[in-house]
This record gives sequence, structure tokens and C-alpha cells, in this order.
Amino acid sequence: MMRTLLFFAALAACGPKPGPAPIVLPGDGDAHVVKPPAVTGPTANDPWAGRSDLIAAPEAKPPTATELPKIDELKLSNGLVVYAIKSDRLPLVAMQLVVRAGRMQEPRARLGVSEVTADMLVKGTRRRDAKQLARAIDFVGGTIAADSTFEATMISCSVLAKHVGTCLDLVPEMVTQPTFPEAELGKLRDQLAGTLRQRLDDPGARASAHAQNLLWGDLHVRGWVNSEQSLAAVRRDDVVAWHRTWFVPGNAMLVVTGDIDLKKLRGDLERTFGAWRKGPVPPAPTYSDQGLSGTRIRLVDKPGMTQTQIRIAQFGIKHDDPRFFDTLVWNFVLGGGGTASRLAKAATPYGASSSFDRTIDRGSFVASSVTRNGDAITITKRMLEEIARLAKDGPSKEEVAAAIANLTGGYGLRFQSAADLGAALVSAELHRFGYEYLTNYPVAIGQVDVASAKRAAGEILDPKAAVIVLVGDAKDLEPELKKAGWRYEKVAFAQPITATAPLPDLPADPKAVAAARQLVDEALAAKGGKAKLAALTAFRMTAAGSTTIQGQTVPVEIVRTFARPDKMRIDATIKASKAKDVVVSVGVIGPTAWQRGPDAKTGEPAVTDVAGDGLASVDFERWREPELILLKASAPDAKLAVAPDETVDGKVYAVVKLRAPAAQVEISIYLDKKTKLISRMSYDDGGSSETDDFADYREVSGLKIAHKRASIGAGRSTTLDVKSFEIDPKIDPAVFARPAGK
Repeated sequence: MMRTLLFFAALAACGPKPGPAPIVLPGDGDAHVVKPPAVTGPTANDPWAGRSDLIAAPEAKPPTATELPKIDELKLSNGLVVYAIKSDRLPLVAMQLVVRAGRMQEPRARLGVSEVTADMLVKGTRRRDAKQLARAIDFVGGTIAADSTFEATMISCSVLAKHVGTCLDLVPEMVTQPTFPEAELGKLRDQLAGTLRQRLDDPGARASAHAQNLLWGDLHVRGWVNSEQSLAAVRRDDVVAWHRTWFVPGNAMLVVTGDIDLKKLRGDLERTFGAWRKGPVPPAPTYSDQGLSGTRIRLVDKPGMTQTQIRIAQFGIKHDDPRFFDTLVWNFVLGGGGTASRLAKAATPYGASSSFDRTIDRGSFVASSVTRNGDAITITKRMLEEIARLAKDGPSKEEVAAAIANLTGGYGLRFQSAADLGAALVSAELHRFGYEYLTNYPVAIGQVDVASAKRAAGEILDPKAAVIVLVGDAKDLEPELKKAGWRYEKVAFAQPITATAPLPDLPADPKAVAAARQLVDEALAAKGGKAKLAALTAFRMTAAGSTTIQGQTVPVEIVRTFARPDKMRIDATIKASKAKDVVVSVGVIGPTAWQRGPDAKTGEPAVTDVAGDGLASVDFERWREPELILLKASAPDAKLAVAPDETVDGKVYAVVKLRAPAAQVEISIYLDKKTKLISRMSYDDGGSSETDDFADYREVSGLKIAHKRASIGAGRSTTLDVKSFEIDPKIDPAVFARPAGK
């Protein structure tokens, strides 16, 4: 609630800014558009018409199998399958180890664990820390990296051939001896959260994520969208367990390409990868096949957007589906062929495209476009019409021929280097297709005809069973949706896409709980004593500083008033430089709450009751009060656990986890190991990570109070200096009451 308060206050203070005049291009409308002059005379004769002496273009030859370099296959004693491709054109060697474990194997309660594990592989081993690993590969001018995809985790290393020993040392070491240091894990989570925040703040990326969620739902892995909350829930124990479960030789393959000595390679691999112990390969999780009846529409409201992101999604096919190559062809005709495709022409002048997943499981088919808000519904209808037309009539003979020529014409050029072939081999072997798939790929496409492409399109595409996502300004889109008679659901742009998964129960190990309570007792003593803190009946804090929202920084003053057991009021005053100050307030009494701030239209103060999710947010804000949180943690029924120590800005802190009783929120309380005072509180609320930092503790009436405070999260950051802190002041109860007015 505090962050919401500051957000609206800052926007009101900054005020609306005049934007640039809209640019009107030919084709945006009929008015004020220069039109070509009418043709009044005969057109010029075409000098090439009727000529019989011109050389005609040769007919396209049927696609043939592609000749590829020899691929040697061998199997190590521990079960690791190795593919070797020799090429001495360049003095380079590339190595790629692929573990069949990625996003599709993740449990919902630990989304992001595959990505975190991959990124942590380069953060330290038993022999080298992160800096030493980086220095080792930099010394030979090579590269090394680890990444995860939906289906796999990949560790790659590339060096000059004379330094191949470096890859042979580092890759096995990273895979078999990672230490997953806690300090590196904390920094990595913050980095990934920032990247995720930026990605999901992009309207296009958010539209695609919503399309997957709406299509597959919250009970299927494809419908789960990662969040800052799920990343924050990934702990070192989860990373260790994921690595132990999936990183076994029988669940991996190694591709080595370049200027290699094939005779020497087996011995080198047995020596370096031989220590990788065998282990059972667990079955991949399975999900019930999804069905879709009718069309569902989701409007994602982002006020101020002048364009709308459009996604139309349906269920796709598996990579091994017999109709795969037919689908390649009809999708090229529909939207995969660039500006010449049907969707691109139908969405003129904006353009549109389509694609489908090529994974081992059943993926999605998605058509995409972006248009002006006023044309969004019209373009969506055109796209649906083209999908329906292709499903009914299929592609023409000319379209099929053009698609085959384009899909096969440059296929051989994809393998300019051994590394290119190695990457293609990884994709093929990941789905158990084999070497023949790569050589016969163009032949299989060439065997597609009009009948088979039409049959596949008719079986896969169903224009009456699709999901539609529109990301744009609801005030522009809703009238058009209602006019079209389309039923839809509306969600806010910042709203979490996937429903929050229940947090797993905290460990109930008696020793761990006792250790957590010991830390809480020490923190209470440092604060001023449990008895003194429990005797506190009220306080009032006045602080000043600045808040930054959407890149704009403005001065702010905060007055926070609290009266136990259940009354709270927060007043935020934005000190505008060229306008009058803006004040936003929120008050809570028991189970009711209110908020007062500038009306969005008139700018005049308006009072609203807080209900629903807003009331839950206010209640949590009251429960997590920093001055009283240690009393909550010391309660007999508090759900506590000790987390591993974490390093923040080079300093190590003890960490206690506390579960909020009425919300699926877990607060991490960071305690200074020397002073035992709270230095940080972090939590995840609604998929957004929040962090509050405390420093400069001073004694006030026997209690230690932090006089410097900073908070960051949900796209805003605030820094405050406490000007005064009153213990048990006389407070008029009317302060908390709802003000008069609408």
C-alpha cells in the first residue's frame, strides 16, 4: 500500500505533460492525404511484353538430401554419449554439453530453478571461485557459458585448438564440482529479478506470456510465468537438489566440433568426464492434455498505450508429429513467410506473423501483430478470417511451391562451420531424431503437397477454439470490444500473470526453529527488550526524502502513525516544484480502510474505501510494521526458520524467515551479526519483490530506531531520513477515521 500511495502521489505531482503531435502517414485515413492523380491517358507500352528471345528462369529442382560432414559417435564408460565432428578449416574447438532438464521439468513452487542452476555453474567449483574460473578462460582467449531453455541446460566452451585442454578441465569441473555459493546466489537472484522485471514490462513480451497462460492455464507448465516471487523462493538447497537429480551422464550428451584429434579425444574425455558418476534418470513430469472449447479473450489494460499488442494462440503439435513438415509449409504461407505471408497482407499496413513451437511436447501456435488502438479489433478480425480461410481451403499450389523453395533453398548454408552443424545436431538429438533428420530435412519438406498441407492445416487450426490477448489502453479497446459483441476478461498490466503457488511449509525441525527463536530473542534484546517493546502503545514517525518512479525523482515527506492494536495512518506529501503539494493518505481501523488522494479527472481530493486485494495489501502493511515485526516473530505460533547467511554489499548477515499468517508471503529478516539489529526486510507480494533497508540506529525512549530508511520494488525506490520519532504520543482517535467526502 505504501508503494501504491507514493506511485499515485508522484504521478499527480508530475502532472500531465503535453506529448508530441501525432504523426499521420498516408494510409492512416482519407482526410488530408495526398492522392495520386487520376490516369487519363493510355499507359506506356511494356517493351518486354511478348518477347520470345528472353531466357526463362529455370524450374526449381526437387530438394535433395544435404551432404554433411561425418559425425563420429562414442559412449564413455559412465554412459555419456559423445558426438565428434572434425573440421580443420579453422584452428578452433567448440564443446557443448547438454543436460535434458529445463523449464519443462520445473515444479511450480520452484519456477526458475533451472535458470538459476545454469547461471550458478560459472559461480564457483571446489577448485576455483567465480573470478578464478573467469581468469582461466580469459587467459586463453576463450569463452564459456551456461544457460537453460525450456527443454535443456547447456554448457558451452570455445577456445583455440591448442588450448582445448582448458575446456576439457573447466566444463567437467563445473558440471561435477559446483559449490553454488550462497553469496553468489543472492546477487544472481537480484540480477535475474531485474532482467525479468524489464522483460515483463515490455508490452510485447507480456502479451506473449499472457497468451501462453490463457491457453494452458495455471495447472500446466506452459501456463506458468516466472515472477520475482518465484525467483526469490529458489534457495541453495533447491539448486543443489535440482543439480543432483538431473545432472547425470545418462541424461546428457556432449558435442565436440572443430580441429580435434579423434584418436586422442576418447582418452581425454574418459580422463576428464570419467569422474562424473552414473545415476538414475527420473521421468519427466507429465500434464493432462488441455482442451479448448470456444474463444477466450483477455484484455490487459495499460493506460497511455497508443498501440495494441495482439496475440491469437491455439494448441500446436509435437516435433515428432507426422504433420510437422506439412505444418512448416502451411505456416510459411500463413504468417511465417514475412511480408509475403497472408497474415502480413491482411494486417497491412501494420504487419503480422505466426509461428509454432518445435519441442518434444505439444506446444503452441501463435499469431502476432501490433496496431494502433483504433484498428486493433479490425486487425484481429482479419487475422482470424485468414486463419479460418487457410483451415478451410488450405494453401494454393503456387503458395506451396514458394514455401518449399524458401524453406529448402538456403538449408545447406546453415552449416558453414562445424560448430553450426554441432548446434543443429544438438537440436535433433535432443528430440531423439538422429543424424538422418538433418540430411533429409529438405527432402521431407519437398514431399509436402497441396493436399497434405491442406489436411494438416484443417486438422490443427480451429478458428472457433482460440485465445486472444490484447495489451493496450482499455479506454480505447473496451468500446470496440463491446461493439463487436466479444466477451472478455480484463486484467491490469502489472497484475501477476500466473496465480501465486502456495508456499511450501517452512521446516519444522526443532533445532532449526530453536535457532531462529534464539536469533529473534537476541534482536529483541538489541532493540531495547521485549518487555519495553510490548509495552509500546503508539508511535508517530516523520521522515523526509525522495522517491523515484518511472525515472522521475520528487521530494517526499512521510508521516506514519500507529496505535496498537489495529490502527494505522500514513500521509505522503509530494513536494512539487512548479505546482501545489500533493497529499495522499491511507487510514486503517480494524477490518476497514480508506484512501484519500487527487481525483484522476478533476485533481481535487477524493476519498475512497479500500476493499478486496487493496484491503489485503493494507492489512499486510500493518502486520509487517518494522518497529513491531520482532514481536510477531517471537509469538508462540510464529512460523519461523533460519535461512543460510547472506552477503549484502560485502557484509554477512544472519537471516530469519517469518511467514505472514493471513497471506502467502514470507518475510526475510536480515540481522547485523554484530549489533543484532534489523538491517533489511525483504518479501514478495503479488509477484513483486520488495526490499526495505534500515541504518543509523539511535535510541529513542529506550528503543533503538533506524533513522535512515530505503525501500525498492514495483518500479519505485524511496530514501528517507527520520526527522522525529515519538514514543506513546497523545493521538486523537479521529486521526484514523474516514474523512468526510466522496
